[in-house]
Amino acid sequence: MRRTSAFFLVIATVAAVFGFSKIVLAAGTATISLSPTTTSVDTGEDFTLSVLVDPNGESLDTVRVNMSYDPTLLEAIRFDLGTQFPSLSPGYEIDNTAGALTYGGYKYGTQVTAEGTFATVTFRALSSGTAAISITSDSKAIDDGTEKVDVSELGSATITIAGDTVESTTPATTETTTTTDVSLEQQALVYFGAFYARMPSSGDDWSALHCIAYGGCKEDVQDVAAEQAALVIFGAKYAKMPSSGMEWNVIHTLAYTDFLGVTTSDDEEVVIEEPVVEEEEPVVEEEEETTDVSLEQ
Repeated sequence: MRRTSAFFLVIATVAAVFGFSKIVLAAGTATISLSPTTTSVDTGEDFTLSVLVDPNGESLDTVRVNMSYDPTLLEAIRFDLGTQFPSLSPGYEIDNTAGALTYGGYKYGTQVTAEGTFATVTFRALSSGTAAISITSDSKAIDDGTEKVDVSELGSATITIAGDTVESTTPATTETTTTTDVSLEQQALVYFGAFYARMPSSGDDWSALHCIAYGGCKEDVQDVAAEQAALVIFGAKYAKMPSSGMEWNVIHTLAYTDFLGVTTSDDEEVVIEEPVVEEEEPVVEEEEETTDVSLEQ
């Protein structure tokens, strides 16, 4: 059932640089910023910041934003994805113990070339002081698997807080990798759509969907090279490592089946033929006949 393609052979070499944890950095001009950059609030008050993405000449299909903040002064409550990248990438986390937040979005079809609001993030002030909220350097703006973010132009905001300390009202950690009010196949449609930007329509399409939803497509003998290549593809699409069972099902679907087939730029599958090993014919050395002169005499 598994196919080895030329594409897999190429990107398997990239996997060593990918390190299974991040996409290879490339020079880019896209910026990610916060607005407003300064805000004054009282303790117990909620406030929002807009996360702005400016492609700045790039064409983007995926963005992942990682933010840091002081959890003794602030707590993150929620984020709301904007219309710029309207599809929520699987998996996000708010960690009010570490003061970290990560989330991503992508766009089907036409890439994003204009500045817009990627998301709005809601915080609550807990204690008086001056808090910094920063977009960290592991944030990503991606064009077809290549990073285009200018890490020197990542935004931050300064929050001035007054008042007495208030108690936190949110969980220390909120992590969501799948929704709980829809079926497994509906969840799998999110991943399928990320690769095809359409609904399943063929037998292979539905087989891919079922592999993603229910698993079971990993072969008994692990193919490390194929899984490394699949990790590169997944990372290029989502700008993150797999973190849920269903996301690992995607990796196994990519690595061990043809269902999410990868093609060349000419849309033609290139299958690598197994190398032919020519067997050398054994060399038989002929013994020279010797003549016993004494016998002839």
